[in-house]
Amino acid sequence: MYAQLFLGLLWIILGTVTYFKRKPGLLLSATITTNIFEKDLPSYLKKISKVQIFFGVFVIIMGQIEYRMNPEFWIFITSYIVVGSVCISIMGHLNKKYSGKYILRF
Repeated sequence: MYAQLFLGLLWIILGTVTYFKRKPGLLLSATITTNIFEKDLPSYLKKISKVQIFFGVFVIIMGQIEYRMNPEFWIFITSYIVVGSVCISIMGHLNKKYSGKYILRF
């Protein structure tokens, strides 16, 4: 439960930093911003940060559900796979749309 809580908080912090920061620094690496045009960078960062924040909230909620309700294993793993795949595919689509390359950068 605690690992999921801290992992979710990490994704939320990264999403928040990505949303408000426009220049590479401590939590936003330069590799994210190198292949994206300068005019498209704010739009890209806002969209990718929303996906990161959603994934962080999802991980925290799933950790609490696992701790309190003890669901069946296959339902729990299937929901992680489905929502995680959706988030990763959205990130890949945004990278493809803004940089022209289908490379996942977190």
